[in-house]
This record gives sequence, C-alpha cells and structure tokens, in this order.
Amino acid sequence: MHRIGRGILVVVLALSAAAAQENRTDSPSTPAEEFKALLKEHQTASSGGVLSDDERLAFVGRVYKHRNRLALKFLELAEKHPREPIAVDALLQAVWQVNTTPWPVELVGEDSARARALALLERDHIRSDKLGPACERLSFGFAKEYEIFLRAVLEKNPHKDVQAQACLGLADFLTNRLQRLELINDEPRLAKEFEDLFGREYLEELRQEGPLKAGREAEALFELAAEKHGGVSLPGGGTVGEKAKAELFEIRRLSAGREGPDIEGQDQDGNAFKLSDYRGKVVLLDFWHRF
Repeated sequence: MHRIGRGILVVVLALSAAAAQENRTDSPSTPAEEFKALLKEHQTASSGGVLSDDERLAFVGRVYKHRNRLALKFLELAEKHPREPIAVDALLQAVWQVNTTPWPVELVGEDSARARALALLERDHIRSDKLGPACERLSFGFAKEYEIFLRAVLEKNPHKDVQAQACLGLADFLTNRLQRLELINDEPRLAKEFEDLFGREYLEELRQEGPLKAGREAEALFELAAEKHGGVSLPGGGTVGEKAKAELFEIRRLSAGREGPDIEGQDQDGNAFKLSDYRGKVVLLDFWHRF
C-alpha cells in the first residue's frame, strides 16, 4: 500500500569535499572520466548525527540544492557529448532526484534540469535498454514530464523488461498522483508547495480532469502489466505480475467505498464469526495478536 509522508531526509553532504572537488585544477580528460567525477561528487553524502528538526531541514535544503546543481552539470555533459556512451547515463543521473513528496521551493530550490534531461532522453535514447530503473523511480514523482516520458517509453522502447517497468511505472505514477491530489485537497498548505514546485496550471489541469479517468487507466495498466509482462523480474525482488496483482487487489477491495473482503475469525468470547454476518451494520474491527 502506498504511503505518503513528510519524512526528514537525514543526509549530510560532505560540503568541504564537494568544494575541494569543484576547486580542483586537474579536470578529467575524457567525457567518461568527467562523468565518473560528477557521479562521485553526487554520491558524496553520509548519514548525519543527532540533529534537531531545524538542523535536519537545513541539511535537506543543502542536499537538494547541491544535487540540483550537479544535475545541471550532468545535463551539460550529455549535451556536450551526445554521441558518447555516457550521455544516456549522465541524463539518467540528471533526473535521479525525484520529489516524491513536496518541500517548499524556498528550501530545496528549483529542479531546472529535469524537463530538459527527460526531453533529451526521449529524443535520443528512448530505445535504450537502460531506462527500466528510471521508469520505476519516476513513478514516485509528480511532475508532468514524468508522465510524458513514461508514456513514450511504453510506446517506443523495444525491450520487454523496460516496457514492463514503464507499464507498471505509469500505473503507479497515476495511482500515486491521485493520492497526492486527495491529500492537497485537504491541506491548502501542501497545495501551495505543489504549485511552487510543479506549476499552478498543471495542478489546475489535474483538478479539472478528476480522478475517474486516471483511476480507470491505472487499473487497466496494472491488468496489462500482469497479463503481458507478469513474468518479468523486478530489481527489488518479485515480479511485475505479483506487484500488479497486489495493486489491483488494493484498488478493487481496499479502496475507500469498496466492499471489503470477507474475513473469518473469533470474537473476544471465542465465538466464530464472519464479517459478512454483519452486513449493513456499523462494525468496528480491532485486530490484535496474542503472543
């Protein structure tokens, strides 16, 4: 089940090391070496110690802003060397940072590399066999560019495993987006943060579209993923079919307003019962386990 939270990213950039890297005079001699140097800088982060909430937020801001700057460098590297093998890797790294939940734009800054990098991936590398992990990662985002890219990969990429992840990723993207829209309808403060990060026009477009169309398409995509790509293994374990069927069960049986699955158990007096015995009545279920 998808969960939306505003967890604190407890990551501390080794800023002195990053500064030293930027100040080096011996620049890499090849595009591949330049990519490796940027990647090393991007990965230069470590867990922080015990920090206050204000300190954690400050570090979050520094991490996001630093990685936004590096995303632009990856993008520039790919634009400078479009025919080099590392071009696709650099573009994928430029979109690595996905805003799964919004932060105030004043804290994290703007991601100005995202749209350009995804457009180049679609234009020059849409048939690459490296796009699968990106499809899975982008499914947790919210930006309009993610949806456009996922649809393009699903339509044009020839590799079965990439198509499978694009199909599942687009279904997850639509489902996650619906949940976020429901959340911001209840919390005006979050709506403002979404508008700042993703654009007021885009948000209004989604509100006018309504949830039914996206919900029906997500369900159809999960069905397609299970039927056509069910046997494809996922990097994190399990198969596309297992993930898709679990999502379909949640949509059809566990969503608000749906009829819940019948269950059997014993009440506090040891009497057997079925949930369906109480159909039409208000029921409070308290699940607990005796050790």
